[in-house]
Amino acid sequence: MIGILTAFLVALSSAATVPAQDIPLLVEIDVEDPFDGSHWTGVRLASENRQAFLFLFCDDDNTNPRIVFAHGQAIHDPTKPIGYEIAVDGAESETHYFTVLPNRNSAVFFVRTAQMYEDRFGTSPPVFNEQTRAVNPQYIAWTDNIYNHLTQKLFFGEIASFRFTDGNSQPHGYSFRLLPLSDHIGRLRDCYEPPWVF
Repeated sequence: MIGILTAFLVALSSAATVPAQDIPLLVEIDVEDPFDGSHWTGVRLASENRQAFLFLFCDDDNTNPRIVFAHGQAIHDPTKPIGYEIAVDGAESETHYFTVLPNRNSAVFFVRTAQMYEDRFGTSPPVFNEQTRAVNPQYIAWTDNIYNHLTQKLFFGEIASFRFTDGNSQPHGYSFRLLPLSDHIGRLRDCYEPPWVF
C-alpha cells in the first residue's frame, strides 16, 4: 500500500504546479502495488480548491474500504495519529483518526479505539475470543461497520468538510463536493457493504 501511495503522492506534488482548474475533480484508481502485488480499485476526489485529495478504494490486502487523505504539506511524523473533524452535509462534525503515512503528506483512516465509537455504534464486542485467543469475528464485523459507515457518508453525501491541526499546530480545512462519488460506489464492491443502521 505504501509504495503505490507514494507514487500517487509524487504525482500529486507535481500536480501542485498545475493550475487548479486543470486538476480533475475525480479520477478512477485501478492499479497494482509493485511492492506486494495487491490491487487497488477506487477513486481519487479533489477538494474544491484542488489542494487536497481523498482516496477511497479497495485494497486486496484489506477487507474494508481504505480512506486516505493527502495534501501538499507535512501533516505530522509517520505513524502519528491525527484527529480529523469531518462534517457531511452540515451535520455536527465527528472526530475520526488517521495515521500519518511515511511520506508525511498523507494519512489513512483507522479505528483508533473502540471506546471513541461506542456512543455512535454501541458497545464493542470483546476484541479476542476467550477460548481460542483469536480475534473475535464479531469485533471485526463491528469495526468493519465503522469503515462502511464513513464510506457511505462520503459516497452518498453532497459536501464534506475536513478540518485538522497538523504536528506544527497549524489548522487546515478543506471542502469536498461529494456528488460525483455516488456513481462510482461499484468500484468498491469488493470491500464495501452497506452499514448497519444506527
